[in-house]
Amino acid sequence: MSKKVLSIFAVTMFLMSMAAFVTPVMAERGFNEWGYNYGARLFNGWYGQWGEWKAYHGSEPWSGATWNAWIVMKWSKNWIPEADEPVGAWVTNHWYWYSNDYDEETWYGFDKRVPWTDKDVAPEAKYYITEFLKVQKVSDDAEAWAEYEAGGAYSALWGDYPSGVPKYVVFQDVISVYDTATGELVATFDLCTTAPKGLGQPIF
Repeated sequence: MSKKVLSIFAVTMFLMSMAAFVTPVMAERGFNEWGYNYGARLFNGWYGQWGEWKAYHGSEPWSGATWNAWIVMKWSKNWIPEADEPVGAWVTNHWYWYSNDYDEETWYGFDKRVPWTDKDVAPEAKYYITEFLKVQKVSDDAEAWAEYEAGGAYSALWGDYPSGVPKYVVFQDVISVYDTATGELVATFDLCTTAPKGLGQPIF
């Protein structure tokens, strides 16, 4: 799969993480019906919960649609709502879905995920698939960006500096595929081979 396609998919997930901040009233403690816990800077819920929140912004109750995928998102204290984030601000996305294939052409089965409506009950499927990625706002450092890009990091397509260095970088993206019958790991795809630094500091 081309880096362009990888980047487009990453941007979709990145913008999904940004959607956590469009609510006019943020609950400080506990999870709301949409899966958000703003006090803990955490989303833990169905893909469908996020999608309906984005569509209705709470004007309609969640219908119960799952869209057959589960998401856990976490963001840093300095991740500012709908803003040009400060260098070092980060967000993570951890996705889960079931599918009968894990081909690159279907984004490792995501485009052909099977119906899944109960988080605690596995549906009929050959594979359980997870994806974990990290996005961070970086500085305008062309030399550092060249090093990370050579190692597989890629732009989140959310703005560039005049130098051409992307402002937001996906620097870790790992997909893991498990056999649902045995629970054994079948395959792992490390889409960003650059060794990541800790999320508590800017990668550059």
